[in-house]
Amino acid sequence: MLNLRELLIPNSFLLIENPTSKKMVFDKMCSKAFEEYDIDKNLLLNNLIKREKIGTTTIGNGIAIPHVQNDQISNPLCIVTILSRALDLDALDNNPVDLIVFLILPQWSKSENLQILAQISRLLRNSEITDKLRGCISEESAFAIISQHLNNKAA
Repeated sequence: MLNLRELLIPNSFLLIENPTSKKMVFDKMCSKAFEEYDIDKNLLLNNLIKREKIGTTTIGNGIAIPHVQNDQISNPLCIVTILSRALDLDALDNNPVDLIVFLILPQWSKSENLQILAQISRLLRNSEITDKLRGCISEESAFAIISQHLNNKAA
Protein backbone atom coordinates (compact mmCIF):
# COMPACT_ATOMS: atom_id res chain seq x y z
CA MET A 1 0.00 0.00 0.00
CA LEU A 2 1.29 3.41 -1.02
CA ASN A 3 1.79 5.90 1.77
CA LEU A 4 1.15 9.62 1.39
CA ARG A 5 4.86 10.50 1.60
CA GLU A 6 5.39 8.59 -1.66
CA LEU A 7 2.46 10.34 -3.32
CA LEU A 8 2.94 13.91 -2.07
CA ILE A 9 6.36 14.78 -3.49
CA PRO A 10 7.86 18.24 -4.14
CA ASN A 11 6.99 18.36 -7.85
CA SER A 12 3.34 17.47 -7.23
CA PHE A 13 2.34 20.95 -5.97
CA LEU A 14 0.84 23.75 -8.05
CA LEU A 15 -0.14 27.27 -7.05
CA ILE A 16 -2.51 29.04 -9.43
CA GLU A 17 -2.71 32.81 -9.12
CA ASN A 18 -6.02 34.46 -10.03
CA PRO A 19 -7.81 31.45 -11.53
CA THR A 20 -10.58 32.47 -13.91
CA SER A 21 -12.53 29.25 -14.52
CA LYS A 22 -12.80 25.56 -13.78
CA LYS A 23 -11.59 24.84 -17.33
CA MET A 24 -8.49 27.01 -16.83
CA VAL A 25 -7.68 25.26 -13.52
CA PHE A 26 -8.15 21.79 -15.04
CA ASP A 27 -5.99 22.75 -18.01
CA LYS A 28 -3.16 23.95 -15.74
CA MET A 29 -3.36 20.81 -13.58
CA CYS A 30 -3.17 18.57 -16.66
CA SER A 31 -0.28 20.64 -18.07
CA LYS A 32 1.58 20.16 -14.77
CA ALA A 33 0.91 16.40 -14.93
CA PHE A 34 2.31 16.35 -18.47
CA GLU A 35 5.41 18.34 -17.45
CA GLU A 36 6.15 16.30 -14.32
CA TYR A 37 4.97 12.82 -15.28
CA ASP A 38 4.86 12.83 -19.11
CA ILE A 39 1.18 11.88 -19.24
CA ASP A 40 -0.80 12.80 -22.36
CA LYS A 41 -2.32 16.16 -21.38
CA ASN A 42 -5.33 16.03 -23.71
CA LEU A 43 -6.25 12.49 -22.70
CA LEU A 44 -5.98 13.47 -19.05
CA LEU A 45 -8.04 16.63 -19.52
CA ASN A 46 -10.75 14.75 -21.44
CA ASN A 47 -10.92 12.07 -18.74
CA LEU A 48 -11.08 14.72 -16.02
CA ILE A 49 -13.93 16.54 -17.77
CA LYS A 50 -15.79 13.22 -18.27
CA ARG A 51 -15.35 12.39 -14.57
CA GLU A 52 -16.69 15.78 -13.49
CA LYS A 53 -19.79 15.32 -15.69
CA ILE A 54 -20.65 12.20 -13.66
CA GLY A 55 -20.82 14.30 -10.51
CA THR A 56 -18.94 16.79 -8.44
CA THR A 57 -15.69 15.69 -6.78
CA THR A 58 -15.92 18.36 -4.11
CA ILE A 59 -15.93 17.12 -0.51
CA GLY A 60 -16.96 20.36 1.19
CA ASN A 61 -15.13 23.16 2.99
CA GLY A 62 -13.60 24.50 -0.23
CA ILE A 63 -11.92 21.20 -1.15
CA ALA A 64 -12.15 18.97 -4.23
CA ILE A 65 -10.51 15.64 -5.03
CA PRO A 66 -10.99 15.08 -8.75
CA HIS A 67 -9.63 11.71 -9.82
CA VAL A 68 -9.15 9.82 -13.04
CA GLN A 69 -7.77 6.44 -13.95
CA ASN A 70 -5.01 6.23 -16.52
CA ASP A 71 -3.49 3.17 -18.18
CA GLN A 72 -0.19 5.00 -18.87
CA ILE A 73 0.90 4.82 -15.23
CA SER A 74 1.72 2.04 -12.78
CA ASN A 75 1.78 4.11 -9.57
CA PRO A 76 -0.69 6.73 -8.32
CA LEU A 77 0.26 10.36 -8.94
CA CYS A 78 -1.21 13.64 -7.81
CA ILE A 79 -1.19 17.38 -8.31
CA VAL A 80 -2.00 19.34 -5.14
CA THR A 81 -3.41 22.63 -6.40
CA ILE A 82 -3.89 25.76 -4.34
CA LEU A 83 -5.94 28.56 -5.87
CA SER A 84 -5.20 32.13 -4.81
CA ARG A 85 -8.92 32.81 -5.15
CA ALA A 86 -11.72 30.28 -4.65
CA LEU A 87 -13.88 29.26 -7.62
CA ASP A 88 -17.38 27.84 -7.88
CA LEU A 89 -16.96 24.15 -8.74
CA ASP A 90 -20.58 23.13 -8.08
CA ALA A 91 -19.88 21.97 -4.54
CA LEU A 92 -22.71 20.27 -2.71
CA ASP A 93 -22.20 22.64 0.25
CA ASN A 94 -22.23 25.62 -2.18
CA ASN A 95 -18.82 26.78 -0.96
CA PRO A 96 -16.29 27.88 -3.57
CA VAL A 97 -13.20 25.66 -3.89
CA ASP A 98 -9.59 26.75 -3.37
CA LEU A 99 -7.85 23.43 -2.56
CA ILE A 100 -7.78 20.67 -5.16
CA VAL A 101 -5.97 17.35 -4.97
CA PHE A 102 -6.03 15.92 -8.49
CA LEU A 103 -5.38 12.18 -8.34
CA ILE A 104 -4.21 10.20 -11.35
CA LEU A 105 -4.72 6.57 -10.49
CA PRO A 106 -3.66 3.37 -12.25
CA GLN A 107 -6.47 1.28 -13.67
CA TRP A 108 -5.34 -1.97 -12.11
CA SER A 109 -6.26 -1.54 -8.46
CA LYS A 110 -9.72 -0.29 -7.55
CA SER A 111 -9.35 -1.12 -3.84
CA GLU A 112 -5.97 0.62 -3.54
CA ASN A 113 -7.38 3.62 -5.40
CA LEU A 114 -10.22 3.85 -2.86
CA GLN A 115 -7.71 3.64 -0.01
CA ILE A 116 -5.71 6.52 -1.51
CA LEU A 117 -8.86 8.63 -1.87
CA ALA A 118 -9.70 7.90 1.78
CA GLN A 119 -6.18 8.85 2.96
CA ILE A 120 -6.27 12.15 1.05
CA SER A 121 -9.76 12.88 2.36
CA ARG A 122 -8.64 12.25 5.97
CA LEU A 123 -5.60 14.49 5.50
CA LEU A 124 -7.77 17.31 4.16
CA ARG A 125 -10.26 17.05 7.04
CA ASN A 126 -7.51 18.47 9.25
CA SER A 127 -8.40 22.18 9.32
CA GLU A 128 -4.96 23.12 10.65
CA ILE A 129 -3.38 21.75 7.45
CA THR A 130 -5.96 23.22 5.09
CA ASP A 131 -5.71 26.64 6.78
CA LYS A 132 -1.92 26.58 6.37
CA LEU A 133 -2.17 25.44 2.74
CA ARG A 134 -4.56 28.29 1.98
CA GLY A 135 -1.91 30.71 3.25
CA CYS A 136 0.84 29.36 0.98
CA ILE A 137 2.56 31.66 -1.46
CA SER A 138 4.68 28.96 -3.14
CA GLU A 139 4.62 25.30 -4.09
CA GLU A 140 7.65 24.77 -1.83
CA SER A 141 5.84 26.09 1.25
CA ALA A 142 2.83 23.85 0.51
CA PHE A 143 5.10 20.81 0.24
CA ALA A 144 6.82 21.80 3.52
CA ILE A 145 3.46 21.97 5.33
CA ILE A 146 2.40 18.51 4.14
CA SER A 147 5.86 17.00 4.77
CA GLN A 148 6.03 18.37 8.28
CA HIS A 149 2.60 16.98 9.09
CA LEU A 150 3.40 13.54 7.67
CA ASN A 151 6.76 13.44 9.46
CA ASN A 152 5.17 14.45 12.80
CA LYS A 153 2.46 11.84 12.32
CA ALA A 154 5.10 9.15 11.68
CA ALA A 155 7.16 10.12 14.74
